[in-house]
Amino acid sequence: MVVNGDPQDGLDAATRARAGYRGEWHPMLAAIEGPVGTWTMTAPDGGRYAVIRTLRLGDETGYRAVTWAERSDDRQLIGYYRTLRAAAAAAHRRYLAGHGPRGLPAVGQVPLRR
Repeated sequence: MVVNGDPQDGLDAATRARAGYRGEWHPMLAAIEGPVGTWTMTAPDGGRYAVIRTLRLGDETGYRAVTWAERSDDRQLIGYYRTLRAAAAAAHRRYLAGHGPRGLPAVGQVPLRR
């Protein structure tokens, strides 16, 4: 690979990168599958923050999301969902809510000011 010292090349590359970005990241990209039917939600630092499992009741399939803890008894229910996408989004919202100041409304529940 040849490195070019021209600053304009860096500016052009940044422009191309911004033009191609469509904001398509979704919390499902943080879900690591294994074993089959189980996904562990993983933060950028490698820490785990939720577990999603497939549930089957008769002909229906759903997903159960819980907070991550080493012991299953220490996990807290996040909720039940019809799609993996919804379960991953809910688990990620719970994770993000845990990083803000305590006492603030949960994500999506901020009152509007007039």
